[in-house]
Order: sequence, then structure tokens, then C-alpha cells
Amino acid sequence: MIFIYLFIPLFLLFYFTLRGSARLDLKIPLFTVSFLCTLITLFIYKELGGEETYSLVNDKEILKRFIADESENKEKDAIEVDRIIFEISNKKGVQAGEIYLLAKRLKDVNENELAVHAFEQLYRNFKNELGGTVLTEYAQVMFLKEERTFNNQIEKVLKEALMKSPDNPSALTLQGLKELENKNIDLTIKLWTRALNFLENERDISELKILIETVKKLKNQ
Repeated sequence: MIFIYLFIPLFLLFYFTLRGSARLDLKIPLFTVSFLCTLITLFIYKELGGEETYSLVNDKEILKRFIADESENKEKDAIEVDRIIFEISNKKGVQAGEIYLLAKRLKDVNENELAVHAFEQLYRNFKNELGGTVLTEYAQVMFLKEERTFNNQIEKVLKEALMKSPDNPSALTLQGLKELENKNIDLTIKLWTRALNFLENERDISELKILIETVKKLKNQ
């Protein structure tokens, strides 16, 4: 597609430049010369990776605009971001960190559906390399996307997260929510109390303590 946009301005540039040469004496039509010069230029541009460079710059601009919530057409840019996720994930030699960084940025701005897509690609390509923290983030964003309800995939990933990081407070908290959904109130309290031991942020500790007390009241009713 980029070649279509470049062809016309390049062709016109060659045509008028050559036509403006007062001493130019061509044996073939000026139109043909301009056409051939344009094709040669585009071929060199492609061989030097110009198209790929342009695509990367354009994709970065789309991502920057979308994450900063500066899109004039949010839905259109969301489709483009979805394409970028797929292309990055299927790029030869892609590293886990590239996909994770994109997934993390989307998660941080609450673009949960796109974040889930990025985490899905990360999980598909690097499942065995992912630590408990990343798996927990994947489970969390799926949980939010599903409007705070659990499904088999969330439970599967959460189980893997706890196997790799049994003391992860976020995973323990999410597991507690699952048990609460299943009306296992004692287990919920146990998991959340355990999670308190590994939290460092005072606000998080305070909020979880309030949740524990609320659940205890439910139990005693």
C-alpha cells in the first residue's frame, strides 16, 4: 500500500524535473523515463527496508495515539492496534518482552479486550517461559474483560500462576474471589489473610483488610 502512495509523487517529481532540464535530449518518451526512474527508486526503497521502516513508524504512532486516548476515531485505531498485536506476535524472532510490554501498556489504560488479545498471543508463544506474575496479570485482565466473572481459561491460568508463584498476593486475592463466588467463605478469608503478608502498599493492605472484614460479616449472618 505504501508504494501506491509513493508512486505518484515520485513520478511527478521525476517528470517535471526531467522536463525542466533545458538541454535534455531523450530518445524515448519523457513519460517512460519518469516511469522507469520511479520503479527503480521504489525497488531500491523496498530492498533497503524502507517499507518496513515506514510501517514501524506508523504503527508506533497509532499505538502512542491510542494509548494516550488521542484518537480521532477510537474504533478504527482499535482495529489497527489489534492488527499490530497479531503482527508483532507472529514476527520472526519476536521476544516475549515485546509482546508483554504492549499487553502491559494496554492493561494499564484499561483497554482490557485488546490487552487480553496481547496476553493470549504471549501465552501462546511463550507459555513455558512466563512467570507467576505475568500469568497473574493475564488472569486479572481476563477477569476484568469478562466483567468480573470467572471462566475455565481464567481458572486455568490462575492455577498455573499460583503453581509458579504461590505467594503472589494478586493471585491469592483473585483466587479468593473465585472461592467467594463458589461460596467457600472460609477459604476466601484464608487466602486473603495470607495475601496480606505479601502486600507492601499500605492502601492495598487497608482495602484487603476491609474486604476480609466484610466477608467475615457475611459469614456470621
